[in-house]
Amino acid sequence: MRSRNLIGGLVAFGVLVIWLYTFQQRLPYMGQIPVFDADVTTAAANMWARIWWDEGARNLLFATPRAPLSIETPTMELRGIYDSWPPGAFVIVYLAAMFFSIQPSIPLVNWINVTMHGLIALAAALAVFNLASMNRLGRVTSGLLALGVAFPILLSRGPIYAFSQIYDVVTAVLIFTAVFLLLEVLYYGARSQRDKWVITALQLTTIYLAFFVDWLSYTLFVFWLISRFAAGYAGVLEPMKLRRFFSLLSLPVSAFSIFLAWRFLAPGAQGAGASIKHLIRKILQRMNLTDESPITGFAKAFFEEMHEDYYSPHAFSLIAVSALVTVGLLIAAFRRARAPSERRSIFATMSFLLLITIPFYLHMIVLYQHTFIHRWAITKALFAYSMIPFALLPISVFVLVRQSNGQSKVPLPRSALAAVGLLLAGSSLFDAVSVTFYDSYAPRGRIDSNAYRMWDDIGRNTAYKDVVVSPILEANPISVQVGTAYKLVHHAGNFAEVDKVVARVCGDFNVVVALPKGSEPGEFASREPAHVIDTGRIRLLRFASYQGKAVDCPR
Repeated sequence: MRSRNLIGGLVAFGVLVIWLYTFQQRLPYMGQIPVFDADVTTAAANMWARIWWDEGARNLLFATPRAPLSIETPTMELRGIYDSWPPGAFVIVYLAAMFFSIQPSIPLVNWINVTMHGLIALAAALAVFNLASMNRLGRVTSGLLALGVAFPILLSRGPIYAFSQIYDVVTAVLIFTAVFLLLEVLYYGARSQRDKWVITALQLTTIYLAFFVDWLSYTLFVFWLISRFAAGYAGVLEPMKLRRFFSLLSLPVSAFSIFLAWRFLAPGAQGAGASIKHLIRKILQRMNLTDESPITGFAKAFFEEMHEDYYSPHAFSLIAVSALVTVGLLIAAFRRARAPSERRSIFATMSFLLLITIPFYLHMIVLYQHTFIHRWAITKALFAYSMIPFALLPISVFVLVRQSNGQSKVPLPRSALAAVGLLLAGSSLFDAVSVTFYDSYAPRGRIDSNAYRMWDDIGRNTAYKDVVVSPILEANPISVQVGTAYKLVHHAGNFAEVDKVVARVCGDFNVVVALPKGSEPGEFASREPAHVIDTGRIRLLRFASYQGKAVDCPR
């Protein structure tokens, strides 16, 4: 037991070393927003966590407005609500900010993302270590296989980019699924009923939290239930009774009910009927069944470009072929196995393989419009890519070799069998490292931290009563710019256009003209500002107590 814990500790240390090694590629990107990213997820995570920080998460019921509070958008109706996804992924950012007592920021979001990446690799490595140990590969061999899966998880060029720059429900949910899968392996290896109860409680808690992060968790839960039914039918676990089934089914039902209640009752919500119609329309849109943002060419983009861009050449073929071979070997081994413990370990391996492939790929393919637009969704293939060819395949080969050796008239000595395991683990480790070699680590993106700092300067140097305009910049609701600046920036080239922007603004307010470095005020030079702030990246001209038309304002 002591040596097993030692090897497990060495595996964790190895994962930590690989994770730290990635910092040489990641650190220049940590203080910026994605330069070429068309989506707003990282900036939105910052904005929503900051809104909850400033206005109170409980007061807002974790509502996710499309813009921060400002004098031109003083109500939730004017700010609008984005409610297509549960807010769980962004609650993580808020809780981290509360824990460290620091205001939410883009660097904080990026560091959370990077930390999650390391924890995902650790959970995956420990799952493989325990799975290999259950199949009697030996502690050192199991440790090598476990360490091997960490390389493609942490060093493949797509995930290292996504987990440095794009914080999203897609990336945030993977830590929950990784822990859930690790606990599933531990459940099959548990020796006492008490251990099984504890593991089950942790597993259900993990997946329940994941329900509030991304819809993938629902798909994974359904296939987990199917795997448990199959385990009972095969005699590997106790058969699941209908009472137990319906009690488990109440978990996703209650979580989805809470999500609907949040959509209906959060400040600025559009009402039950309109909310349900919008949700149905959004789901159909993500399935590419509407005329809103339709896409074509998904098959080529998904099975070729996305796998190759984010992982390695022929990545999907590697996953598909190794999965089919592994399933065939495991089925053959399960049919030959007689000892209950061996049947359980082989079934656990087969169940694990199915859980890291079918739910993840089904989710990406069913909601294929979303997958096509948000290319980093292919990170959901991370477990299949890292574990099947580099861990589960060698495990299944070893199990079949061990069974054949046990039935042979002239069996190999235990040392020779151990050598076979070490050879399989060593070659898998070599291959796992080899696929992480590439010309450039990021499929897109460049280093330009000033882009983040310029927008951040706007938010840090303006207040609620400031209406920000610019002849060059623009930050619209639910955009990268507004999420970074934490302030709406309206386009206006002169004071006449400013008057249109502020026509319906009520009360005493200021107009702030934002001029990026190197730009001239143009027609705004016709008036003298009350204050000028120059950060070196942007100039802010504040015109205090601006006189607007105050249309529809109370007299």
